[in-house]
Amino acid sequence: MPFRLRRGAEFSNNSASQAFACLVEEIRMISFLEGTIEHLGEKHAILNAGGIGYKVTMVPKLINILSKSTSSVKDQKGGSSDRVRLFVHSQLNLREGTFDMYGFDKREDLELFNLLTSVSGIGPKGAMNVLSVVDPKHLKAAVVNEDADYLKKVSGLGPKTASRLILELKNKLDHIDMGDLAGVDLGQEGQAIEALMALGYSQYQAKETLKETKGKTLEERVREALKSLGKK
Repeated sequence: MPFRLRRGAEFSNNSASQAFACLVEEIRMISFLEGTIEHLGEKHAILNAGGIGYKVTMVPKLINILSKSTSSVKDQKGGSSDRVRLFVHSQLNLREGTFDMYGFDKREDLELFNLLTSVSGIGPKGAMNVLSVVDPKHLKAAVVNEDADYLKKVSGLGPKTASRLILELKNKLDHIDMGDLAGVDLGQEGQAIEALMALGYSQYQAKETLKETKGKTLEERVREALKSLGKK
């Protein structure tokens, strides 16, 4: 948001405090934004909605989707003329004095984000870290299989937080279809991601490339992934 608080600022009277509280409440009431993409960064986009530029944090997968869909349609100012709709969560960050926005192209992804932030010890940034490297169906598989090691390995969660996530979301992910992941070896998945990251690839690159592999062993999958990455 373009609105910024002054660090350490204090309100001198009740009316100012009430006005600020109303502003916070109004921002939290925003459920989605619709507009055009002015800029795409590594982890965020600037969305022009009604003439105001909103900085919205997103997962790499969505950034990649938007970069492909908007790169071919540019207006005269260099921005995209395609309109996009983002479902958003707004968070007041008192430490930094900012309003942070987190955006998703699907309402279900926002709901999953909200579920993650409901877990004690996981804030908005932590939830985005998880969603950046773990697909919803892999997350459900980890919860169903009580595989805290996988969550620790790929998302950077601490052991207590990973175990708490599994416990608190145990019966809250029924809406997510696991597809053909019922018997997936998440341990192998985590090892394959680690192996590719050790060779210099990002978590996102490793995760997305491994989806295309058909090998059964760890070595076969890593070999196929490297071959695919070498062509890009």
